Amino acid sequence: MESGKTQVVSRVAAILNAIALHGAPGARLLDLSQETGIARPTVHRILQELTEAGFVEQRASRRYGLGSALYLLGLSAPSPINDFTGIEKVARRLAEQTGDTVYVAMRRLDGVHYLMRADGSYPIRAEIVGVGETVPLGTTFAGIALLSWHEPEAVEAQLLANERLRRTLKAAEMPDLQDTLTAVRQAIAQVHEHGYYFDQDTVMRGVSGIAAPIPSKTASPYMAVTISAINDRLPPERIEELAPSLLEAARRIGAFIQ
Repeated sequence: MESGKTQVVSRVAAILNAIALHGAPGARLLDLSQETGIARPTVHRILQELTEAGFVEQRASRRYGLGSALYLLGLSAPSPINDFTGIEKVARRLAEQTGDTVYVAMRRLDGVHYLMRADGSYPIRAEIVGVGETVPLGTTFAGIALLSWHEPEAVEAQLLANERLRRTLKAAEMPDLQDTLTAVRQAIAQVHEHGYYFDQDTVMRGVSGIAAPIPSKTASPYMAVTISAINDRLPPERIEELAPSLLEAARRIGAFIQ
């Protein structure tokens, strides 16, 4: 009897995690069945029960997304950050080593929330976002690094949503959508191959960045650390020098989170 209960819990967890990975566009029933290995009728039954509980919602597109009841539960959950001061020390140390601006950011729904910034000694700084600011996923170096764990379809849907927001805000300084799609696909390939990615001008013209997802003990990466600077300060040939320090900082920060 206990094994049956355990199986139900593991199936519910697998379905919720699969939905979460699809982000804002949501997931089809077929997607969830294929990705979890659970039969479609069983997935459909569990989704109906989760929808009744408010943990899942079915959208007009007939895709499934996480429900607001999970957010309310999350407000009562402990923070996944065990030692904020420890993370600050790692970020400051990396800024001192490199002389450049270091950001630490955390995934928040379909956005990236910037927890801290540490400034290096170089006088010209690339301050892309402010501490405490939340920006759409995929619009900054950290956000692009965290997109690496999304399905290609979800990545493109997120970037399309960003493009619609850009047009609404008339943010003409942002790169063209097709250029961004190409750059993000290349960035994702870099992350999976090297553990980090480097790019120039995609986030903001004249600005370069090298970003690494921070490993998590319990989930796909939901935090990232970035070194950012003007293009002249971060030429491609300097990246091999910086990458080991960035990856080591990501590993050390990972020890302070769940």
